[in-house]
Amino acid sequence: MAKRMARLQAARSGASGLALPLALVYCGLVAYASLYPFVGWQSQGVMPWAFALAPLPKYWSGYDVAINVIGYVPLGFLTAIAWHGRAGHGRTHSVWFATLFALTLSFAMEALQTYLAPRVASNVDWALNTLGGYVGGMIAWTADLLGLLRLWSRFREQRFQAGSGFALGLLLLWPLALLYPTPVPLGLGHGLGQWLELETQVLPDRAESIIISLGLLVPLLISYAVTPKLLNRLISLTLLVLAALGITTLSNGLSFGPEHATVWLHAQSHWGLWLGVAVGALLLPTTRRLCWALAFLLLLPQLLLLGIMANDPYFTETLSIWERGQFIRFYGATQWLGRLWPYAALALIISNITWPRKN
Repeated sequence: MAKRMARLQAARSGASGLALPLALVYCGLVAYASLYPFVGWQSQGVMPWAFALAPLPKYWSGYDVAINVIGYVPLGFLTAIAWHGRAGHGRTHSVWFATLFALTLSFAMEALQTYLAPRVASNVDWALNTLGGYVGGMIAWTADLLGLLRLWSRFREQRFQAGSGFALGLLLLWPLALLYPTPVPLGLGHGLGQWLELETQVLPDRAESIIISLGLLVPLLISYAVTPKLLNRLISLTLLVLAALGITTLSNGLSFGPEHATVWLHAQSHWGLWLGVAVGALLLPTTRRLCWALAFLLLLPQLLLLGIMANDPYFTETLSIWERGQFIRFYGATQWLGRLWPYAALALIISNITWPRKN
């Protein structure tokens, strides 16, 4: 019995290891969507909790109902799994924790909307968000009851290093970060030059190919670092290359139309992609510690090159078209994912170099 309980607890911890960082990221996305566009802050002359007792709104649509419920379902699912694994509470406690968490977060967002002129705080939205958190918690409850969380934990144990939850969360977010247009394909973190007011310059075409290669190699090396077996690393290489091709093509197609979806696949892109794939294949047998060291050495020049690269007029027009379009981008949250992903990866890399795990 003791061994069985230990296995169950290990399964819960394994599932929660990935759920916790994803839940934190999703909380940030919810806050971004709830408070966008972050302008027009002013007192409306009412208390921030007044919306809770206000009359029900007269006008609403099925879309509003659906989006307010569905938007909080992943949050409820992730927080329930994280609470279940970390605290060791039963399934029912985890569902109620997820519901209470969704209720509290939604209340805070609606209360802050009281001070935002472009937004309207709503008690219906609050109730629907809470319902979404409950539904997500129930999905997690069902998944645990059916043994799906244990299956996922065994899958992780067989294919990934222990304690790799944050790294896996970053790798899952990488395709989403690629949705926002960048000056160079796969060139995440391009806002550094503006923040530091660096002097920009027009770089040669070969620099674009190098940036593309580095943009592919950094997530590859992170995946290798948490994937000890050679076959699983080969699978990671295949999946990440397909994600890079598919998501970048999707972003271009949604920005300019289907007929321009592959416009980014020019000569520099081909050179950069093939170079990244070739080097990634050569690095398949690399040791875990060397993977982290190489990821650090490759990420820094990528950020430096992007920081000093001048935006051409074509890219500026790209952003203006993209931001006016109807792209499903969660109110531009993918822009922040694209800008912040490399720095989260840098923090992960430095932590593993400084405090390497013993396996």
